[in-house]
Amino acid sequence: RGADWTSPRTASARKMRWARQASRASWRSPFLGAALLCVSAYLCLHLLGSLFLCRGPGPCVVSFAGPPASHRRSATRRAAAAAPAAAVTATADLASSSATTGEVAEIKARILQIAALTDRGQRLNTLVAPTYQDKRTLMEDLVEQLGRQPCTITKDTLKGEWELVYSDVELFRSSPFFLAIEEALNSAPGIPLLGQWLGCTDPAKKAEVFFKLHQLQVLSWGISTVGRIAQRVDFEEAVLESSFDTTIFGLTVIPILGWFKLLPTFGGRVITEADALTLDEDGALRMELQRTIVKTCPGVDRIPLVDGLFMDRWYPVNSVWKLLPWNGGPFEGRAPLCKMSTLYVDEGMRISRDGSGGTFIYTRPMESHHG
Repeated sequence: RGADWTSPRTASARKMRWARQASRASWRSPFLGAALLCVSAYLCLHLLGSLFLCRGPGPCVVSFAGPPASHRRSATRRAAAAAPAAAVTATADLASSSATTGEVAEIKARILQIAALTDRGQRLNTLVAPTYQDKRTLMEDLVEQLGRQPCTITKDTLKGEWELVYSDVELFRSSPFFLAIEEALNSAPGIPLLGQWLGCTDPAKKAEVFFKLHQLQVLSWGISTVGRIAQRVDFEEAVLESSFDTTIFGLTVIPILGWFKLLPTFGGRVITEADALTLDEDGALRMELQRTIVKTCPGVDRIPLVDGLFMDRWYPVNSVWKLLPWNGGPFEGRAPLCKMSTLYVDEGMRISRDGSGGTFIYTRPMESHHG
């Protein structure tokens, strides 16, 4: 800085600096050439590998006989130009498939989370309190999203055992017994006086009133508690078997002062069987209610005193149903028919709906799903 570039001393220093730079470049040039040679060799090997390695889904066939060398070189250039586009397309397809799988898994995880939070939907019951209604709306959106996903509704995907994990209506309505009651009440014309007195205005909603009355009677004061609810679908025998576990007098104590149970806890497993099971083209399961039995529920004492009279025997619900006058009895009564539509099913989850639009979400039992 501030030096005189025209002086002899400065010019001499400048020449010496240029000489040193030229010297360094002279010994760097072999290394630069070697680096370029390595890069060229890598590109040649990569090109040869792209020619002889099969990257597609099909079998790889290598032929050593072909057109002249000039034609082979032209074909090689065209293949090399098309290879990146094919690779991008395959990568995009794989990413799209992964995104769809991930989306379904996320929807199912959120469905199970809401089912656990709302106690299988029981906390959404407005008869108890209008709580968690935002979760009801969110669950409806998730069910619709999952219903739009592609799935295969066949006998193979529907057969086997399922456990109920969520319902936006009363849990017991998943049984063919109550499905048949819903079908009979809502299809009958008019509204009886009792239904009018209870505020029913839509003839197609008479079953809703009945189910609320039934729930008030069996679940009031916490006397009865519903446990595991399951279905077994068997197309070979054309049978759908529904079961639900119930406990009675779970906790009976004197408020504040009580420190022991006043009454023993007992219960059972109610099994309802429907036959003539068929699968429609639209995914609807159709069946005819036949009989019901009460068996021992694992871990719960049997009904005391009367267990030998009421338990472990089949009740002919179908025959009694046809005798009732409101079912056209006693001579040519209507059969207790019912159906459930299938909105979605895969290897681990199934979503069904009854005739009034109630949603039921099932999952495979752990031992069945992993076995």
